[in-house]
Amino acid sequence: MSDHRAAPFSFAEVRPYEVVSSLADLHGPEHGVLRLPTELAWGGRTEFDLDDSYDRTAAYKIVLEEGTDRHLRELISGRLLAAIWAQMRPARQVRALWEKQFPQLRAGA
Repeated sequence: MSDHRAAPFSFAEVRPYEVVSSLADLHGPEHGVLRLPTELAWGGRTEFDLDDSYDRTAAYKIVLEEGTDRHLRELISGRLLAAIWAQMRPARQVRALWEKQFPQLRAGA
């Protein structure tokens, strides 16, 4: 018999993700065009309209999944994140980490 240990399905399952200690630490813009640095938006598109629901959730998903603590603090608005959390579909691990740190996100989803 072979030993079938549960191996990670993808890098997303083992990758370390950043989470801030307070939503109040997130001071990003809430309106206008958000320009993501290429180290986050390496797929090509770097500009997202925060007044458009699709763009807003797409940009926030990228920052939450790819960003450092500095990126989170500068590019994400805590108030806006809480308002759109229910519409967001970040990686499972990202959602679990953020909802563990901020149970109010889970309650609003």
